[in-house]
Amino acid sequence: MTLFEVLTLIKTTLATVPGVVSCKIGLEAAITADDYPLIRIVPSRLQPPTDEVRPRSMDLLIYCGVPLLEASDGLEAVYAGLLTLEEAILEAMQFRVISSGLAAGAFLSTEYVETVTDEDRLPHYKLFAMRWRVEG
Repeated sequence: MTLFEVLTLIKTTLATVPGVVSCKIGLEAAITADDYPLIRIVPSRLQPPTDEVRPRSMDLLIYCGVPLLEASDGLEAVYAGLLTLEEAILEAMQFRVISSGLAAGAFLSTEYVETVTDEDRLPHYKLFAMRWRVEG
């Protein structure tokens, strides 16, 4: 599988997470309130193969976010919703053998590294950035 096929597979998978309005590869400048709750998949580092058997790998940032405008119950409710979204992404990213789609029978390895928050710095949105290592 090419790295773009891996990104496309991740996008297709994460687009099915309940409640997500938009899921795209890349973090475009023109994100609007209509895009939230959102997931954005952003490659942060591409690495060469380590040997003849292992494919290339990449580090990803998977952004997930919700608007604060719907937070009539305060930031605690926003965090509860965003942590639920993070948990759904963690579950969806537990790939094993791909049974259909771009490369049937291929193996995709994912490793969750950490989640970084925006520390409540954005006035209208709440974002998490999940760091992943992906090989496939």
